[in-house]
Parts: sequence; C-alpha cells; structure tokens
Amino acid sequence: MKRIIICAALSIGIFIGCKSTKKQLTQPGVYKMDKLTVSGGGKDTVYPRTQIKIYTDDHFAYASLAPDSSVGFGVGSYHLDTGNHIEEINIYSSRVLDSTAIYNVAYTRKDSAYAQKLKMPSASGAVYTMTEAYTQVPATGTSKIDGLWKLDKAYIVKGKDTTKQGETQFKAFWGGHFLFVHRYPVANNAAKFKNGFGYGEFSLKNDTLSETEQITSHSTLMGRTFSIKINFKSDDEYSQVITDNQSGEQSVEIYIRLK
Repeated sequence: MKRIIICAALSIGIFIGCKSTKKQLTQPGVYKMDKLTVSGGGKDTVYPRTQIKIYTDDHFAYASLAPDSSVGFGVGSYHLDTGNHIEEINIYSSRVLDSTAIYNVAYTRKDSAYAQKLKMPSASGAVYTMTEAYTQVPATGTSKIDGLWKLDKAYIVKGKDTTKQGETQFKAFWGGHFLFVHRYPVANNAAKFKNGFGYGEFSLKNDTLSETEQITSHSTLMGRTFSIKINFKSDDEYSQVITDNQSGEQSVEIYIRLK
C-alpha cells in the first residue's frame, strides 16, 4: 500500500523516490550574450565579450571573442532540471580540452531572454560568480542537419598529394544558424595550437549547404557566403568538399553526429 501511495504521488509530479519517466527538459535555441558580469570581493565587474551559444535538444556549443581577440569555446551535453539548473558536461573546450568536467549552472528564463550563473574558484581560492545574460535569436526553420557534429576526418587534396589535417573541430546547426569551433595547429609549428570559431546563418537545399559568416575570429571569413556541396552517407554522417577555383585545391571534411 505504501508503495502504491508513493507512485501515485509521482504521477502528479511530486518526486519522492520512484524512478521518474518525465521527458527530459530542454531549451533548444540560438542565443547571443548581452552582458558578462563577474562578482566577487565585494564588487561586480562587467567584461566586454562577444559570445554565441547554441543549444540543440541535448547538446550545446558556445564560442566567445574577447577584445584582445582571444577565443574561448566549449561543447558538451546538457540536462535542464525543474529546479532551474542546467548540468553541462564537457566534451571538448578551449580550457580543459577533452578532460572530464561537469558544470552546475543556475538558470533563469523570461520570454526570449535567459541568464545563467556559475561559481568559479580562482587560483587564490576565492570564489567568484560569473553571470551571463542572453537573448534568443529568432529561428528561421528546421533542417535534417540540425544537431551537433564532430569532425571525424579532414584532408587537403592538391593534384596527386593528400595531406591529413590535424585540427579538432565541432559544428552545431540549429534554427537556420550554425557555429563551428576548432583548435588547430599553427603553420610550421605542429606543437603550437590556436583556437577559432565562426557563426552565421545557413540553409540546406538538396545537396547544397549555404553558409554566411556573421561573427568569426577569422578576418578572411567575415561576411563571406559559402556554397558547399555535401553528401549524407546516413542521418549521422556527412561529407563536404570545398574547391579553391584558383588553385584547384580541395578541402575534404567528414562529420559524425554526436548523440
């Protein structure tokens, strides 16, 4: 009888101890950061920062550009609970690479805006609170490519020569917007890496992916539109080839969907 009462309570949303079957809460969308505030030591400091964050149904990706042109980024999976907290689980980031890291983020939302707070310890042991305020960007539609993808293979083909690329790259598509983040070796120095990203709008028609760069750490990409031929091997794998019309050089990339 006691177990029956407990499970009956669960059916009206009161968690007592039985396993819940409630659908995982999510907040898919594309968000631009309005304000970054760091609080600690009795004062609040606002830092200028350009940042984009995309949530799919179960993953996230963000990239930020500081005034000194330094780039930070992160990708991972997430869980949103009814207690206004997001648990973000790192897959790869500019700060800890692929190391295991879980962040418990306090979360509030109102209409198209949301804010998140994260407590971060400093090297001295003091704890600071980082508050990020975002506004959601209107979606322009859905696509079969929506989701988070990881670059599986990349190489350059020039004549008879094929050169494998050594970058780590992730790409998120959602609501007509895309965001790619990557860590790539600096030319002529395989031991040194740089971080980069690009964000903008996209459309997918038949086998052609059209991307327009709106915010990026790469000045040569800013404002450009690329028409990319892609091929879906399955719903969870696609490849793309970009040909340089002047040199004939081809950039080939193969992506795997993260689940």
